Amino acid sequence: MNKKIKVINFVPEELPSYRPDVDVLYSKELPKQGVDTTIVGMPDKETLHLEDDSTRLLTSKKTSNRHLDSLVYFFNAIKLTFHAKKAGFRLIQVRDMVWVGLVCMLIAKLIKLPTTYWVSFLYAESRTMRAKDKSENIPSWKRPIILARGLLEEFILYRIILPHSDRVYVQSDFMFNYMKGKGIDPDSMVVVPMGVDFDKIESLSNTQVKHIERWGNAPVVGYLGSLDRLRKLEVIIEAFKQAKEAVPDLKLLFVGDSEVTMDREFLQKTADELGLTEDFYITGWVKTEEAWAYLKGVDMVIGFMNRGLLLDVSTPTKAMEYMALKKPMICNDSPDQQFVIEQSSCGRVTDGSSQAYAAAMIELAQKPMSDDELEAGYQYIKSNRSYAFIGHQVAADIKYIIQQQNS
Repeated sequence: MNKKIKVINFVPEELPSYRPDVDVLYSKELPKQGVDTTIVGMPDKETLHLEDDSTRLLTSKKTSNRHLDSLVYFFNAIKLTFHAKKAGFRLIQVRDMVWVGLVCMLIAKLIKLPTTYWVSFLYAESRTMRAKDKSENIPSWKRPIILARGLLEEFILYRIILPHSDRVYVQSDFMFNYMKGKGIDPDSMVVVPMGVDFDKIESLSNTQVKHIERWGNAPVVGYLGSLDRLRKLEVIIEAFKQAKEAVPDLKLLFVGDSEVTMDREFLQKTADELGLTEDFYITGWVKTEEAWAYLKGVDMVIGFMNRGLLLDVSTPTKAMEYMALKKPMICNDSPDQQFVIEQSSCGRVTDGSSQAYAAAMIELAQKPMSDDELEAGYQYIKSNRSYAFIGHQVAADIKYIIQQQNS
């Protein structure tokens, strides 16, 4: 087997992508392990072709509308797959695209190349759930169309694509068990969670801490991320109000914003009505360096994931990034967050209620975690969830699949 292995990877997003599994795992870490990747995605504003020594980013041609873009991408994937073996590729991978995955797998069987399918989100289930959810703002005529598409894609995915793929990469242990319940062979699946780019962590390690000046040295609870209404962050504000009864000087900082102005205004109004105007602050959108500067200045951080099948199968990165920054974490019992906290002992897990969050805030404010505990969390993430570690695991599996095909 040649030392350098060429893989072609079809992804659904526009390129260039800032998803870490594209930007870090495939573009940076896998090449270090001898796996060079051509990533094929959708065009953003124009057709793209970027290339360096180990990674190529390609898109299909940009057209006049997004629906036509999708069709052009589909036929481009067919063409590239037909010529994959002649182009020197040793493996074909598709992520989260049922129709592209189906056709690419059939062609790959024909030209005798191994195929892998990457499931990062349950898109088919999402469609069927949305179609059935009366609270969704969907025209009545459109619901049966969405439902039919979701059910058809579920059938294709679980009856054709996944059972006949040489490897199925799944997002989490929860997703692994869900897929197992769907009849997918456990031996064909490998869990590849989202990870942390420690090069980025280290590059930001010298960032100057940024504080809200009027708060002085008061203890601060921080949250980093989107402030969309669907995230239900008013639960955190309500918890903060309860925690202040025991820790009067406690403050709450939200680093982020929402694309919908009313969502941010709703959170500010919630805080104002609870008498928290001077103790609550929203930064708005800030650059990554500034966001992390704010985060370095807080005393504890919040992870909050709504529960439900679609989010329970995910691996939220915030908990891991917080721990890599040596910050104590308070999260709800979303499966992967809970697993990481329990394995590392670097945080507190709640049931998601405001009362439970308040109790954790009070505990960590009155008895902060020790440097040894924070260091243990850092080392756990670096050893188990860094992209360097994940890249080594994925590259080894890709080489194994190719070796099995050749034998």
